[in-house]
Amino acid sequence: MARRFSQIKRGAEYDLGLTNYVDYIRNAATRPTKRLQGGTRGARRESVACAIRPFDADLGTDGYLRSRISQQTLTDLGAALGTRVFTTGTQFTSASKLSGFRPARFSAFRGTGNATYVQSKITKLYYLKYDGDSFSGVFGALSATEEESVGGAAVKAAIITAFGAADIKRVSISPEKVPV
Repeated sequence: MARRFSQIKRGAEYDLGLTNYVDYIRNAATRPTKRLQGGTRGARRESVACAIRPFDADLGTDGYLRSRISQQTLTDLGAALGTRVFTTGTQFTSASKLSGFRPARFSAFRGTGNATYVQSKITKLYYLKYDGDSFSGVFGALSATEEESVGGAAVKAAIITAFGAADIKRVSISPEKVPV
């Protein structure tokens, strides 16, 4: 019964957040965006070309497609991905590009457990922000018959194992999209 009316009790906080959000949308002068103030773009993460075997595209037994993966992700999680991503070899050199194809992706976070309250620029409410590293990358099938759900579960387990003794381990999988 302790949770009774908990959302109603938070109503005042949400109302303040909504008011601040509406003010943010209406008053463009208060937005700290580079489009309105100018500035320079920060450095991009370095990425490298790679080849993957798609789960659903019918390219035969030796079919590989080109994609890109960040150098930091490849350095930290390359061993966990194993032979699902190729940056050298015959798989890489024979890979082709398929217009409209989006490979299966993973997003991962390895946190130290330290958290601080940070105020939102938009709602002015405070949220917990965890210290740690974020990774994102592509992966493919090990064989021409591997199911995407099986491959995604294997990648998720391998990444969680690679994070070792980290306090916070989060991994999510996005499915591939094959053009029709």
